[in-house]
Amino acid sequence: MSQTPPWPASPEGQQTSPQPAVGQWDAPGHQGRPGAYQGQPGAYQGQPGTSPAPPAPAEPEAPPVPQMAPAAPPAPLGQSPYGQRPVQPEAFPGQPGAGQGSYGQFTFPVIEKQKFEPMAIAGVMTSVLGPVGIILGLLARKRVRETRRRSKTLAWTGIALGALFTVGWLLLAVTLTLNGTIDRALEHPQAGDVASPRTVASANLAIGNCLEFLPPSEQVGEVRLVPCTQSHIAQVVTVRELSGAFPGAGAVTTQATELCTADIHGLGATDVPVTPWFLAPSEAGWKQGNTQVVCLARGGAGPFNVDLVNS
Repeated sequence: MSQTPPWPASPEGQQTSPQPAVGQWDAPGHQGRPGAYQGQPGAYQGQPGTSPAPPAPAEPEAPPVPQMAPAAPPAPLGQSPYGQRPVQPEAFPGQPGAGQGSYGQFTFPVIEKQKFEPMAIAGVMTSVLGPVGIILGLLARKRVRETRRRSKTLAWTGIALGALFTVGWLLLAVTLTLNGTIDRALEHPQAGDVASPRTVASANLAIGNCLEFLPPSEQVGEVRLVPCTQSHIAQVVTVRELSGAFPGAGAVTTQATELCTADIHGLGATDVPVTPWFLAPSEAGWKQGNTQVVCLARGGAGPFNVDLVNS
């Protein structure tokens, strides 16, 4: 018994099979039916007695190779690599700083340098005076702290130099005192006998001074005075003043011999034998104002301890 096909007959009396839905696959085992996706371009159609071949897998396309963007040209020296800011429009035309941004252009006040402390400069300049430089330097340090002036180094320099000069002056004073230079510089002629031995310049000899010894050299700068009760070689009898221009060494010697011989003979008889002697000024001493001839009674037999003048 034949079964009635489930699809209706065609108008010509032929039976036709129904068309599968577009995009629908045939069930397995149905041979002779049209292939899947019938009616679409490139659809597979089945052959009688064969199964439709599965579609070939599509080859994956290679991803595109990324291309590097062209490097931007380097910014000129002194210019920001991010470009320049756009110029802002003038907010207030005619005002200072217009066109420099919405807030204009700002400036800072210029701080003037502090002046030097005058007292610090004075301390350095007077540091040669020793204590004066130290005192001014100390006062300058106080003023620098109060006024905030830039003279701190100068103040310390004045103090250091003042201290250095002070030590130097003290050492010099001690040296000159020990060698008698200060005493000779401050001395003046002192007539009569001396209480204690001391050294004086030959130009400061006075009547009645007793000389311990006479220098052997022709030029006499200093002599040693002692009390006349001690042993001495000579004693000042008179001091004669010469005048006029320097007459020459020979003329001075002649005048000194005549004057001093008369003065020694004027002493009369003495307990000890004495001979005339003198100290005459040199040409250099004459030019310096020393024009005196010092007449001496020198012991004829050597040193003696008798006072011939002072009574």
